[in-house]
Amino acid sequence: MIKDLRLHGSVGIVDFFAFVAGHSTYNTYFYEEEASRVRFFSRGNEFSITENNLIYRGTGGSFCEYMFGVEKPLKDMSKNDLLNRLIMFGAFLDDKEQVVFTNNTEGIETFSRLFLQGHAVTNYYFIVSADFGGDYKKRQRQILKSVGKFLKRTTLVADDRDTDLLGSFCAELKEEQSIVFIFKLINRANQEYYTTFRDLYAKNRELSAEDEAHLEKIVLRNNIDRYQQERMKIDIMYRHPENRVVVDEYRDVLVRGLARDILQASEYARLNRLRTLSIRNNIPVVLFDTLDDLLLKGKKIQETEEQDYLKDVRAVLENLFFKDPSLKQHIIKEDIVKLVKAKHMAYSLNDRGFEQVLLDIGKACDELSRETDDFSIFEELSALITYFDRYDNVYSLLSQLAFMKNIDFKEESLRSLIGNKKAFDDLDPDVFNTAFVRDLLVNKYITNYGRQKIRLILKGIDNIQQGEASLKDVITGLKKLTDEERLYHETHSALKERMRSFFPGLEMREVREKIRADIIAELSEKGITNQVPEKLFEKVFIDLRKESVYLNQIFPTVISSRDPLLREDFLDNSGLDRFYIESLEREYFEEKGLDITILEALREEKEPAKTGGDERI
Repeated sequence: MIKDLRLHGSVGIVDFFAFVAGHSTYNTYFYEEEASRVRFFSRGNEFSITENNLIYRGTGGSFCEYMFGVEKPLKDMSKNDLLNRLIMFGAFLDDKEQVVFTNNTEGIETFSRLFLQGHAVTNYYFIVSADFGGDYKKRQRQILKSVGKFLKRTTLVADDRDTDLLGSFCAELKEEQSIVFIFKLINRANQEYYTTFRDLYAKNRELSAEDEAHLEKIVLRNNIDRYQQERMKIDIMYRHPENRVVVDEYRDVLVRGLARDILQASEYARLNRLRTLSIRNNIPVVLFDTLDDLLLKGKKIQETEEQDYLKDVRAVLENLFFKDPSLKQHIIKEDIVKLVKAKHMAYSLNDRGFEQVLLDIGKACDELSRETDDFSIFEELSALITYFDRYDNVYSLLSQLAFMKNIDFKEESLRSLIGNKKAFDDLDPDVFNTAFVRDLLVNKYITNYGRQKIRLILKGIDNIQQGEASLKDVITGLKKLTDEERLYHETHSALKERMRSFFPGLEMREVREKIRADIIAELSEKGITNQVPEKLFEKVFIDLRKESVYLNQIFPTVISSRDPLLREDFLDNSGLDRFYIESLEREYFEEKGLDITILEALREEKEPAKTGGDERI
């Protein structure tokens, strides 16, 4: 027995298919053909196709697959399983996006409008013919209740499975005495352009000059307007699997933000991250701009305040929460370098915001794990946090060398430093220098010996990695420098004590040699048996002379003239440790009874306010 029928024809720019199924289909007379017109009819229902338009009357509606960028209700936008656009004859959406039915179920639609407002290539209409009592709006509501959910969600439209579509429609309708008509309308010109662009784009996600020329021939031959071309291009680019997962994530974030009229810091970061991924993966930015235009309509969603570098951190870490697993693989070395540099900036600015971002992300991971019972996200976060632990370890070790005296640097510390440096070098050969060495060496509070130790340890690591030195060699060299540092400070203290009182003949080398011998004997009694080399002693002597010149000549002038530049010039060029000189300055102010706020202003390199009288110097 015949279950359904299919008719195929062409009118004007349209190819059409008519599918019929239901009660007594095999002996039902339901269509007639005239010049440039085909008319289908059954029990008060009529559907006509002409060269330029179509005319309908009765119970039914139209549906098509949603094209990307097509205006649609927000509730449809927020549900991923709503794939198709459905319109019932005589129905419309009110301001609250509620369906309102009327008894006026007849109308006319031009093909130009149909393929512009609906799908550019393929659109469907359907009619349900049955004996029914009552008004049309009641019947339309009944049909929608039966098949609406199916038509909105079915993948059969996209898969072009028309026979299955007809069978499933009838099964959902559950009306054995009814006849179902489904009409498929295809714009031949748009179909040629759509399929050609799709096949060309699928190769490399971009078009060559030859491809563009080929498409332009199709455009000219079929007179396809520019707007329709762009609609089809955007839809095809969106449907590419590698583009779609990113764009869908972007859409979902926007929809959530619209519901609240504000984007949380994490959501704003995720949008920025997705746009970054689009650039990295050759995803057209027009897809994101289209969503912005479609959803925001020029409206600005308020963004929570946060520093730019912290926004970048959130953008990278939000990768962990993308729905599609493939997107989580997009945290690459470049992103981890960005995180490390951001942590370094937070340290430099004494900004706790970085730690707060990590706390936020950790809390979100915990909540997601509890909801899904999947703790793999913690493993992914832990892999990233490992680099922050490495940062803390390196920062601590190098800071000790740079700023602290008499550090006992062990082989295990050096081994840890080498391992962490290698991990950072694997990310980016420049990140170790950028995040640690560069700022450390220009830090105005680094000691002279601290700078020497940093350079020695870095050179030593290079030699070890090149096989030119051992761990023991580097540690030995570092210990020698540390011993010299200790000897310098002990000699400095001893010589300074002697220079506090009048000591004749200090300008004479012979006198200084005698003092050096006395200091060596004094240190020996303290258990410091190292000899004080003449070169080291002379450096201590010169440094003490610089201190004397500063405290007795330059610093008083700085105070009286309120000249911070004169002070900075001395500190930058004297070679003396800034922290030590600043301790001398404070002692000077305390001994002279001066207003300490003057010193604080000078250190901030701004001119202190004048007081009522000159301070006693």
